[in-house]
Order: sequence, then C-alpha cells, then structure tokens
Amino acid sequence: MGCSRILTWTLSVLLSWMCVDQAVAEPQYLVAIPAVIEAGAETKFCASLLQPSETVVMTVTLMSREENTTLLTHTSNEDFHTCTQFKAPLVEGEKILDFEVEVRGDTFHSKEVRKVMIKAYKARTFIQTDKPLYLPGQTVHFRVVALDSKFRPVSQLCNIIELEDPNRNRIGQWLNEASNNKILQLSYSLNSEAPEGMYQIIVSVGKDKFGHRFKVEKYVLPKFDVTVNVSEEVSIGQEEVDIKLCAKYTFGQPVPGSVTATMCRPLDHSGILASKQAPCHTETKRADKTGCTVVTFKMSTFKEIPNKFLRDELNVSAKIEEEGTGISQEQEKRIRISYILGKVSFVDIPRIWEPESNAEGKVKAVYYNDTPISKAPVYLFVGEHGSAHLLKNLTTDSNGVAEFSFSTDNFDEDIKLHAIQATLTPTLNYPIYKTGFYDSGFHILSKSQPQVQDAKTFSSLEVKMKDKILSCDAEEDISIRYTIVREAAISIDVMYL
Repeated sequence: MGCSRILTWTLSVLLSWMCVDQAVAEPQYLVAIPAVIEAGAETKFCASLLQPSETVVMTVTLMSREENTTLLTHTSNEDFHTCTQFKAPLVEGEKILDFEVEVRGDTFHSKEVRKVMIKAYKARTFIQTDKPLYLPGQTVHFRVVALDSKFRPVSQLCNIIELEDPNRNRIGQWLNEASNNKILQLSYSLNSEAPEGMYQIIVSVGKDKFGHRFKVEKYVLPKFDVTVNVSEEVSIGQEEVDIKLCAKYTFGQPVPGSVTATMCRPLDHSGILASKQAPCHTETKRADKTGCTVVTFKMSTFKEIPNKFLRDELNVSAKIEEEGTGISQEQEKRIRISYILGKVSFVDIPRIWEPESNAEGKVKAVYYNDTPISKAPVYLFVGEHGSAHLLKNLTTDSNGVAEFSFSTDNFDEDIKLHAIQATLTPTLNYPIYKTGFYDSGFHILSKSQPQVQDAKTFSSLEVKMKDKILSCDAEEDISIRYTIVREAAISIDVMYL
C-alpha cells in the first residue's frame, strides 16, 4: 500500500508579456507555485519581475473566506528573482483557495488570481513480515510503520492489531500500540499444528484499516534454484539469441552439472500446416565454475517455416541436473518476437515553424538494439501519409544522425514530416504483415498563429537533450530553443528554479 503524488505547478504570469506593440515597455512578472499544496507543510513559491519602468510593489496573498494571508510584499525598481517559503494552512480533506498576485506602481497596475488546492494527506500505514512463507511452529516477525506524504515516520496510535488464521479466527491481538516516530516491531509464534493457508495481519487506526497477508505451509525448500536470463523481446532480424542459464544452491554456491536448453517457436493453429512440427532446437552444455553457461540459438532455425504460420514468440525451457545426484530443476521463459529491424526518429526539432524562415532538425537511425546505423540512406517526406512527396535525401553519420534544413516559403499550414530508412526504393508505405521493417519517424511542425487577445498562443520553450551522460560536480552548457509566436527574433530572460 502506498500513496503517490505528482507535483504540478500553476503560473501567475502577466501582464504585457512580450508585448511589442506598446510604445513604452511595461513591467513583466511571473509567479510559480504548486497547484496542489500539502496542508501544514512548508511550501515554496518563486516570483520574478522584469523591466520595471518605475518603482512597483509586488504583493502575493493567499485568500480564503475566513482570512487573507500576505505571503510576500516586495518593493523594487529593478529586476528581481526570489523564492519564498511559507507554511500552508491546516485543513481537513481538501480546500480551494485564491492565490492573488498584485503589482502596483504610480502608472502601472496589474492583478491576477489563480486557484490552488490545499490538501490534507493522511499518514499511510505499512505492514511487512520478515518473509512471505512460514512453517507451522515458526515465529512470525512483522513491523508496522506510519509514513507521511514525504515518507517520514510519524507517531501513530494503532487502536488494535489483529492476527487472523485462514478461517478468520482471531489468534492474536495487540491493543493501543504507539509507533512514536519509529518502526513498531512485533512477533507471534505459530502453533506447531497451525492450519495451512493464508493468514492476515490487520491494523486499525481510528476508522482506517490496513492489512497484510502471509502464508503458512508445510514445504520443503528446493536444493538449488535455476535462473534464465534473456531479453523480453527479440527482433526477427537478429541472427542469434543468447540465453544465460545459472544454477545456485540456496546458500549461494554454484551447482556443478549439465544444462539442457530447448527453444521452440509454436505453430499458429489458425494456419494450414497442421501436419508440420513446431521448429525447435535443443542444446546441452556443462555449467562453468560459476554455475552458469550461455546457450546460443540461431534465429534462422525458427524462420524455416514462413512467419505467417508461426506465432510471434519463442518458448525456452531450461533444465539443470546436479552432477552425481541426478536431481534436476527446470525453468521456463517466453520471449516476444518483434518485426522491427530498426527505427528512425526526429531529434532536436522545434514544434512550431515561422513564415519566412528555415525549418531545421535532425533524424536518428538505430537498429533494433539501439545501436546507430551509420552511412544509412534516410528519406525525408512531407505531407499526408498517402500523398506525401520526397523532400530530402539524407545520409547518417557515424552516430546514426543526419541534419536537415529546408525553406518554409512554399508552406502555408502545418508541416507533416516523415522519415524512413530504406535500402531500395524511397517510398512511404505501411509495413507488410509479419515482415521485418524499419519503423518510420513522424513529426508535425505547427504553423505559428497570430496572437489573439485573451487566447492562448503556441509559443514553446525546449531544453535540448545532451548526447552524453552528465558528470557529477561539473559545469555544463545547456542549450534552450524557444519560439515566441508572431515575434521577431529577440532575446528573452530564462529563469530556472
């Protein structure tokens, strides 16, 4: 049991943001605050003021029917960026409040109000036993902990903790147990004649109840375990499938012995090959000193019969027999077969295009295993899928990337781009059923629209991806691409929190 939360932010932004029609530039401001705030928690909001032409006072107020709380009063005639901590009010359940931002000067005045939700999150109670399976007569050790929304332990009084057997008989109880900001640890010794089945621990906190189940069973632990390590999915285009098989005793030592692995591709019974046998292949090897071995199967074995008569999966059965005793353990695994040989995708490309400008971007071609396809022909098409025409012939570099640029002079609406990787004819077709193909890329460049009063724009801001893993404690240059609808190329202030 758990409680997950996604923190979203609401913006109070305005007035005259990027307004170029005014003779005199007016102040621009932005305030960001979480849209949902935890009741009673320390919360932060950040405020920014740009280009004040006079001394202004920014006032931020949290308002309810009962009271108004001023969170910030800041007077300035210069740009500023500041973040402020405040404690959210306590509420029961949920409550919607007004978050007001007012900026006032001698000649400038603006006020914006947004809604924020104050929400009370109950502490969650977690119960965990030391193992999921017990023998009759063993002692069940379990822990109870209460955590708040930030996963911090909190004090909690458990009115009653009950232990029920499979027949729902109460066989144990604890009254008024307090956690006192710590983990509450309890135990119960099962009777040697305890009935087998599912047992349940029930913790009552006020009106709320929390439960956890465990099983009691007379069982014999296996002498050793077998693991099959293989990809969940393979491509029809790859030549081999490697499977790593390991056997280890329950105390961790490797098992000496032989390994027999069988891979089959089952028939699709809706086909017409009722007399055919499903293609299978078996390999037998000895485990190495670590108790493991790698078995390699050729994909060609499972493509001798046409794909349309076979299911798109591979079934693996592994058996390891202990040397000297003949004791064996088996394990099975199912692998999906994909017909994707590789794919082409658009990278570093904007979402909006401006008239009288060039559209720029990149495409990246990779194989099914995400390794780059170098020196690959990639064809850039434009238009609807059924009527698209070839726009550019590209060739990828050693990283599988190709850059492109084209004029937008001949376009008057959204631009639909398709990128395909083909070794034969550059045609934009749908893949053939059960045949390997390269997945094509698709991207829409939306035409910028004239700004309409009180209407949202399609302006965008994008943080460009890095092609490498960033190191800790090192400085990095981060590139940002932005488009301001119907504005000339201008510089903007970018604030990061």
